[in-house]
Amino acid sequence: MLGMLFKIAAFVVVAHFVVRFLLRVFNRQGRVYYLTPARQFKLVFWSLISFWLALVMFGLLLREHTDTHLERILAIALGGILFLFSLPTLLVHFQYWRHERESALELEKDTRTALLLRPGQKYLLQQSQIRHILETRCSSKSVFWKDYGYLTLTLQDGRAVTITSLLIDLNQLKALWPYVPLQTRTKWVCFL
Repeated sequence: MLGMLFKIAAFVVVAHFVVRFLLRVFNRQGRVYYLTPARQFKLVFWSLISFWLALVMFGLLLREHTDTHLERILAIALGGILFLFSLPTLLVHFQYWRHERESALELEKDTRTALLLRPGQKYLLQQSQIRHILETRCSSKSVFWKDYGYLTLTLQDGRAVTITSLLIDLNQLKALWPYVPLQTRTKWVCFL
């Protein structure tokens, strides 16, 4: 079983470098943003690997009982830890995906405007129309879900618009409106 763990660790290291290379090659900046497979994969990659490894660890328990008690305890402990680290990210990702799956955002950096399209809704977001921005981000910088966050834009007419990090890098959006009051709050996991 320990040999299998070393093979899995080697696979994860190689997969990490291959994915980083491919994301750099296919990464491009545009002005229209929507849910792309590359952005989703970049955010959820390590959680999917952890979830898969947890299933492998639990699957090792189901094979013939030739493992020692130490190996079984190790498989349960590693599988449980990996599962608990991947589950919040997968839940947040699914929630953000449901929120943004039919959204599109077009940025006009020259005029500092953004056009947000959602089914049955159209928002032309300009600096003068936004009362304030509330940024919600993860309090930890070392967990799988650290890159998930969202902006809540409160408009002058009282409506609130939420844009998640699954749709666009939030720093790009904040840089579009530098003079709008920005408030930041942190959560352990940034559920909507």
